[in-house]
Amino acid sequence: MVSIAIVDAENVYQYHLGQLSNGDIPNNQTIYEIGSITKTYTGLVVAKAILDGKVELDIDIRHYLKNNTYENLELSNQYITLRHLMTHTSGLPEDFAYNREDIRQGTYLQKISKYTRDNYFDDLSKVTLNAIPGEEYQYSNSGTNLVAYILESVYQKPFDLLLSEIITTKSGEKLTKFRGTHYEPGEITQGTDGEGKKMPLASAYWFADGGLTSSVESLTRYIQYQLSSAPEVAISHTLLNESWSGHGAAFYWYTDEYDSNEQMLYQSGGSMGTSSWLAIYPKKNMGIFMVTNVASGNTQQELEDIADKVIDHLMAYNKATKSAL
Repeated sequence: MVSIAIVDAENVYQYHLGQLSNGDIPNNQTIYEIGSITKTYTGLVVAKAILDGKVELDIDIRHYLKNNTYENLELSNQYITLRHLMTHTSGLPEDFAYNREDIRQGTYLQKISKYTRDNYFDDLSKVTLNAIPGEEYQYSNSGTNLVAYILESVYQKPFDLLLSEIITTKSGEKLTKFRGTHYEPGEITQGTDGEGKKMPLASAYWFADGGLTSSVESLTRYIQYQLSSAPEVAISHTLLNESWSGHGAAFYWYTDEYDSNEQMLYQSGGSMGTSSWLAIYPKKNMGIFMVTNVASGNTQQELEDIADKVIDHLMAYNKATKSAL
């Protein structure tokens, strides 16, 4: 199945195709894991922290880590900054809790379910950076979770409360939450892998890197908030770096054609059994969210391709409509 939300200025379109594994028809309140789309929420909280004077983009993150000198968090005299963390150029590894071999051997869920905050900071104190901060792209969930721990430190509040106060209360997202292990059976959609095998929920054990669950209704409101004039939203869309090809990164958004009228900010989300895609077009006041209860090797790419076609058709329709007036 696929659920879709499209925002086009004042117009909202929401569709649901197919059915869930239990035979139910999905609706606007059906709850899904949204994986790394969570990171855009983390980036928006960072933007608010900058606005509040709590953090700065380009100072040494060890300034916010009070209980250890963390001499290991620099390489060739270059320290890690929030800019590096949000653009996945910190040199930190993808994850601390597990590795690719754990996934292959089927011990992945067992490892992440037992991984604690204390385990995280113990690993952080021992890690060796894989590259000089700022020089190489290396996707890092461990880096994203460090951002959330820094935000908790500077605000002296749990990250889930910060997310509620700074984002979802303002946007009106009632179903965007970190549920952790506190959810009713069947409350969150369980999907399948590419071979049709039912997969367990991973969001219960993920944090700022991918632990949110949400619905089409709430993601519609999130898109609308991302298209609003809120000052922290504007900050979160700021380009943090850009490659030679024109692709870049904002606050946990990937960007394309940033300096044109076709500006797009996007992020994909994957869990063990769910795939999702979110793209916003601030200069066109448009956005799209898609989610499916399948997670195979190419599902996210397929969602991106479909979303691109939908937006292209909508833009063409809007242009033709204006020409006819």
